[in-house]
Amino acid sequence: MKRALDIEVPGRVVHVLGTLTDEVFSFLGPAAQAVARSGREQSVVMIDLAEHRHHMARLHESAELVLVPSERNPFKQWSALHQGCCTAMARGPLHAVHLHGLMPALVGAQAVRAVHAHGAPVFFSPHGSVVLGKLRSAERLLRALISTARSSAIVNVPQESRVFEDWASSELVESPVAEVFFTRPRREARHPLVITGGRSQSPRSAELMAQLAVLLGGSDLRIGFNWIGSVDAVSKVRLNAAGVSIFEIDGDADCAARLGPGWVYVAPGPTRGFPLFLAEAMAAGLPSVAFDCVQHRELIEDGESGFLCKTQHEMIDRIAALIDDATLRHRIGQAAQATARRRFGESQFGEKILAAYALE
Repeated sequence: MKRALDIEVPGRVVHVLGTLTDEVFSFLGPAAQAVARSGREQSVVMIDLAEHRHHMARLHESAELVLVPSERNPFKQWSALHQGCCTAMARGPLHAVHLHGLMPALVGAQAVRAVHAHGAPVFFSPHGSVVLGKLRSAERLLRALISTARSSAIVNVPQESRVFEDWASSELVESPVAEVFFTRPRREARHPLVITGGRSQSPRSAELMAQLAVLLGGSDLRIGFNWIGSVDAVSKVRLNAAGVSIFEIDGDADCAARLGPGWVYVAPGPTRGFPLFLAEAMAAGLPSVAFDCVQHRELIEDGESGFLCKTQHEMIDRIAALIDDATLRHRIGQAAQATARRRFGESQFGEKILAAYALE
């Protein structure tokens, strides 16, 4: 008879992050869903901030939440996160540790060492960290801290792969788009409707959108403008003054419904990390006009699945061309949706993340 101590206990997956921002949730939420489907236990260690609790409620119910109280003092904050990491990692065997963001990764890597969890593979995702792109010393420190034979970077935007060329391995697992964006029926509004927005507040994008609305609003095209998502108080005044309607959203289904009547989606300024809202608009079949930056170039093939513009005048010309030509809108929108389906489907994401975690 085999003793209980000889029975292998499946290890858990531990995710370590600072705060559950929109960008982090767009990756972590589907990742937790995939791990739950595999039957593996998992823990999520994070700082408890009221403004992000709506995302906590959307994490898979099987995920154990280890919430660290918010502290004003940065040293106390990261010390508390370190303690939360140690608590989660010490609860039993580990299958993998995934560190999300630079500072949580530095803290989590120290916790891995503190609880002697060197046998578990350690993954790191930067999620558009500004510091990582500017300070190579931070990347070298991180690599030294989590350097094991089984450590790897998991990036969700292709351009971040270059930062990890010296690592033992780096995998691209792009954030997925919910199925509702692909399946929601698309019915264009009676009059031209330009849509933009985002789940996180972006004063600069709101300012650029207001400028476009003013420049295009005086034409004979009777163009409407909708901002989907949250805005700060100053941006709200600016958008309202420019004639842009603002619609708060409650989840993916609501967002997909708001995108449905659009004629054109506009990403008026640069972004950091994975441009999820642009990917969702593509999945919904909207032709997009986007500012020409590296993040948008990774999603759009100019002239085929959308348009990339270097100036505001180029954006106005492209928007006008799409509004004037229904055939062009349909062709670009269909190509965009096909690209999104190929790259950002939930099933593809689940397969890739489980393969990375060796949970297939």
